[in-house]
Amino acid sequence: MKSIMLAAVLAFPLAQAPAPYAGTWTAEQNGRTFVRLELSTAGSAVAGRIGIGHIELDQNGAVKKVSTASALTPIQDVKVAGSVVTFSHKDGADVDHFRLNVLDNGAAELTFLLNDADKKELASTGIASFKPIKLAKTK
Repeated sequence: MKSIMLAAVLAFPLAQAPAPYAGTWTAEQNGRTFVRLELSTAGSAVAGRIGIGHIELDQNGAVKKVSTASALTPIQDVKVAGSVVTFSHKDGADVDHFRLNVLDNGAAELTFLLNDADKKELASTGIASFKPIKLAKTK
């Protein structure tokens, strides 16, 4: 009888907790969603889509003004290290790079990973950096 119960327990693997980054993440300002990121897992693979609106920054690099997020398009080059996900997104001829850092409180920060040309362009407008965007998990 003990071997039958053990076999029954082994036949039903323990459910794994969902990855902390899996789900739908959004950023809003004045009731307008300007970032929407959807991440899903299938085994060890992570896939997703993102939509980003036009973002204006203040002199400190914080979001000042936004437009509604564009249609969702696929992300590429997804890499996961714990609760941090890095990925790229093709935007016309440009490729943007991002880092999503899931925080202990269940929120996340999305950081644009700027290349040297982007940093120089930003600096030419008097903005030294692009602060992370706070995201909330909606699903």
